[in-house]
Amino acid sequence: MASDLLGIGTSGVMAQQRLLQTTSNNIVNVNSQGYVRERTLIYTSSVGLGTGDMLTERVINAYAQGEVRRDTSAYFASATRYEQLSNTDTLLGDTSNSVGTAITSYFKAFHTANEAPADIAGRKITLSELSGMVNRFHTLSSQLDKQTDTINTTIGDETQRVNGLINSINDLNQAIIRTQGSPEENLMLSDQRDEAIRQLSEKMEIRTVPQANGSVLINMSTGHSLVLNSGVAQFSVVPGDPDPREPELQLIAGTNKTRINESSIGGGVGGLFSARRDLEPAKRELGQLAAAMADAMNQQNRLGMDLDNELGGDLFSLGVSDGLPYEKNTGTGAAKVNFVPGKGSEVTTFDYEIQFSSATGYEVFSLDKDGNRTSLATGTTPPAKFQLPGHGIEIDLTGTPAAGDRILLQPTKRAAASLGQLVTRPEDLALASPLKADKNKNNNGSAEIKFNGIFNTSTGSGFGTNTLDPTAPQVVKVDDSGNYKVYDGNNNLLGVAPASSNGQNLMAAIENPLPGPKVYADPTQTPGYEFSITGSVAANDSFTLSYNKNGFADNANGLALAELQNKDLVRKSTNTGTSNDKMTFNEAYSGLVTGVGISTSQAKTLLKANEAKLTQSTNIFESVSGVSLEEEAANLIRFQQSYAASAQVVSTAKTIFDTLLSSVR
Repeated sequence: MASDLLGIGTSGVMAQQRLLQTTSNNIVNVNSQGYVRERTLIYTSSVGLGTGDMLTERVINAYAQGEVRRDTSAYFASATRYEQLSNTDTLLGDTSNSVGTAITSYFKAFHTANEAPADIAGRKITLSELSGMVNRFHTLSSQLDKQTDTINTTIGDETQRVNGLINSINDLNQAIIRTQGSPEENLMLSDQRDEAIRQLSEKMEIRTVPQANGSVLINMSTGHSLVLNSGVAQFSVVPGDPDPREPELQLIAGTNKTRINESSIGGGVGGLFSARRDLEPAKRELGQLAAAMADAMNQQNRLGMDLDNELGGDLFSLGVSDGLPYEKNTGTGAAKVNFVPGKGSEVTTFDYEIQFSSATGYEVFSLDKDGNRTSLATGTTPPAKFQLPGHGIEIDLTGTPAAGDRILLQPTKRAAASLGQLVTRPEDLALASPLKADKNKNNNGSAEIKFNGIFNTSTGSGFGTNTLDPTAPQVVKVDDSGNYKVYDGNNNLLGVAPASSNGQNLMAAIENPLPGPKVYADPTQTPGYEFSITGSVAANDSFTLSYNKNGFADNANGLALAELQNKDLVRKSTNTGTSNDKMTFNEAYSGLVTGVGISTSQAKTLLKANEAKLTQSTNIFESVSGVSLEEEAANLIRFQQSYAASAQVVSTAKTIFDTLLSSVR
């Protein structure tokens, strides 16, 4: 009986010692990263009294652990995206980077120049502000590109870390398989592997599949395998298709290479791709603004006369954008796209894709910021150069494409960076009107002649080289019937406007003969100007038009240039063809800034929601698997008491045994 008692006590001491070791291990690892609380299960002896088998295991809820990994991926995806968007929002909010401020200063300088159009000082200020505005476009465009470059670099760095974690998980899998007979070491390796998996979930969204041999397989949320029984897959960063400046991820598993859809990655790496994608609308809106403003200023300056008595020229230049062919193209087709002069207000923020059905047949699609395609036009080549109606761009096709080939066009993405300054002399600012109108001082009537607008000074207009063409309308005479006879510079009758026109919009009203067909189908193109005679006219009254040579005090075109700031000349991204489908330059830039601000605010809200969800799932997981010092301290006391009691049993057995020995001596 004493022997049985000794065995019982000894087994109890060993059992309580094991419990004390487990509790002590929990306490000392309370701050160890990735440590999961352990517990030791004691079973009664299967062959007698006392304790039997002892098993130390990790206390873990697989479902709660999976929730933590999922919420970790969501949190880091939103945190990374918010961080990058916040940088963009700060960049655009800085007045030193504000294109809107530069545009306002530029047009303010025009008002100053208009106060004394013949004064070179005011023109110099305007030219300086023009240069500053171009530089501001360049600076902001460059900073947006640099932010994209930073994101691309970070994607490369994170990809290396992901590959390292995948390899580490695989190594730990193999170590766990080898140490199945060493429980303590196996527990430690499992903790290390779970921590590596958690860190991987920070980088991308993953799924785990436990195996019977103790290993764990890792898959992406898309189903692509990362860690297998037979080895691992690795990521590489490859040039984007078709834009090589937008790297993509490629998954390499043996000889298989698969490009990964950036929207399905999740985690911090997915957040980087999302942030890069969020930058794209801002680049295109900035480019659209640059194109619309440059075109409007160019067209208006062409309608004026500069300080050298010459017709105005372009103030700005916009670069030509090369099309980007897709990797799978088999033909040699290529494309370029440029903005059509005079149609800057039609330019959109869309990208465009040309898809070839044959060597000559093509279809053009627009691509919105979400990648949705809309068919816009179909055609055949030749002609190789064609305009896209309603979009303000011209496409030039070259080479020989093959059926199925595609080319991506991005006209506005780098338009701000390509914006150039053409005018270098303050004299070249065309502030004066190229035409002047006079009434004969001997007129008996009180009527006045006034311009309704100058619309075209180039091909097809009534202007020659810095002069008014002799065949253009230049003289108006009122006949006895009150009709308005219009003559050219050689005194040839061009046509007659009936008295019923009241002298309004004479270029659109004159007919030849009277009544008969209109002389000018579209006066805005030919002769390119329109005027009216307002007031009471008398027979034989006459009015003349002439080239405004030496009209340096005139600021008519300068006022028109300054007024462009208040005109709706930028197409809205939600263009519906209504009368409210355009906005001013400053409204366009404010919309750009506001759009980024709204996206940043939404990203912050999502981050807070994901943070709360991660905190909740982590607390649930920690409530099961985390170490509670209070609980462990209570266990320590309880196990100490059990140890002492078991030791007392051993001591009692020894006393009994000694007593028995003494009795037989």
